Amino acid sequence: MIRGFLFFGLLLCLAACQGNTNLIPTVNGDEVNQVELDRFIQRQIDSLKIAGISVAIIRENKVVYQNEFGFKNLSTKEECTTKTIFEACSLSKPVFAYFVMLQVEKGILGLDIPLYKYLPNEDIENNPYHKLITARMVLNHSSGLPNWRENTNGELKILFEPGTAFGYSGEGYQYLKDVLNHLLDVDDEGLNELFQTEVVKPLKINFMQFTWKDNFAARKAFGHRNAIPTDNGPVLLNDRDDTFGAGYSLHTTASDYANFLIQLISKSENSTKIAEQLLLPQYNMPHEEDELHRSLAFPIKRVNNDFRYYHSGNNGDYRAYCHFYKNLGYGIVIFSNSDNLFSSGCAQKIIEFLGDKWYYV
Repeated sequence: MIRGFLFFGLLLCLAACQGNTNLIPTVNGDEVNQVELDRFIQRQIDSLKIAGISVAIIRENKVVYQNEFGFKNLSTKEECTTKTIFEACSLSKPVFAYFVMLQVEKGILGLDIPLYKYLPNEDIENNPYHKLITARMVLNHSSGLPNWRENTNGELKILFEPGTAFGYSGEGYQYLKDVLNHLLDVDDEGLNELFQTEVVKPLKINFMQFTWKDNFAARKAFGHRNAIPTDNGPVLLNDRDDTFGAGYSLHTTASDYANFLIQLISKSENSTKIAEQLLLPQYNMPHEEDELHRSLAFPIKRVNNDFRYYHSGNNGDYRAYCHFYKNLGYGIVIFSNSDNLFSSGCAQKIIEFLGDKWYYV
């Protein structure tokens, strides 16, 4: 009889321990059950008509939750899996910024040396302001360049004196990427190979690629506009397969991106110096109206009496979002192959279910 009670007690203990592993701490000190979170997310994507979604949650500098929901392709009903890759959209920018800072650390590039001294940009060289643009301004979005030249009638223009105002710019990132091509004497494929060698492998990330290879298509989720599948090839249909889009073309998984964030906030041996520089607020640089000063990789908000680093992304038929609190070791990454991740309120509902506050970005 005693043995029976002992055995029963052991089973209860094991069940309790297993139950505890399914509890995810929230920022506000509560806990969320993983099974309930799974059910909640599934209900959201079903009711809000989200094609697919991948979520990774960081607690105490570890990925404590990752799951995929929905479909790679709504037409074929092929389901998303742990191996499904998504477009990181503008979440590409912080990763590229990390790569840039590696070159700064090696002395290849100076943050405050005008970029034209490395490589003139013929599209803007007739404007004297072009001689003022630096890598720091590009990373801090104060270069004066537009987001994309399509916004300025297909012509690349300098919209304000560099370094005097905030202006979000993907074109700035492409110019800085071209400078690295020149300094490192590589084409876009070669730049991606260096990125693999200097970032992906040292940080022990499974999959992150800026340039496209056709064999990625078997793993990649199709983008969706209005619940209609678009394409799962290169990020933009007019891109060459080997285009390195510094601000938009990164392909990865939510868990791999979360592991990248962990390298920044956990001060690992491989990333400490770079992380400190990337996350330091740029107090001497312009910032967005009514916002805190940005870091070189992320905007920053004051949330829950702490500083939230965050980024969102929009490639049209894909959406992406992340945020983290470096002092808490908390963070989240959400990737979706739907154009309505934000507009439907899906991302907001997930963040709030986890006890956090939502700010549309």
